[in-house]
Amino acid sequence: MKHWAIILVGLLAGCDSRPDVVFADAAITLPDDLTELPPGPGRQAVVENCTACHSPSTMLQQPQVPRAKWESIVGKMIETYKAPVDEKAIPDIVDYFVAVQAAQATNPGGSAAGQ
Repeated sequence: MKHWAIILVGLLAGCDSRPDVVFADAAITLPDDLTELPPGPGRQAVVENCTACHSPSTMLQQPQVPRAKWESIVGKMIETYKAPVDEKAIPDIVDYFVAVQAAQATNPGGSAAGQ
């Protein structure tokens, strides 16, 4: 027990010293995302509710999942990440991703954005 007290005192003794960490301001410029969301049912709901946080290319690269999983994903964005998604738009958002992924599955070699 005495040894732990000595170790603890030694660790706490270093707490008064000034850290040797220096933070500098930094800025980065992210590249423009030239990909556009392809047409589909609910596209406008996705543009209005999802593109503030997600780029089109990121959204279009998601693995194909069933409708129930998309509903869960959108719910997680709202509940866990506090995304400002209009609850009335949820069915349209889900419809869009289900339709776009179905189109990608039938045309795997084609570009989802029509580029």
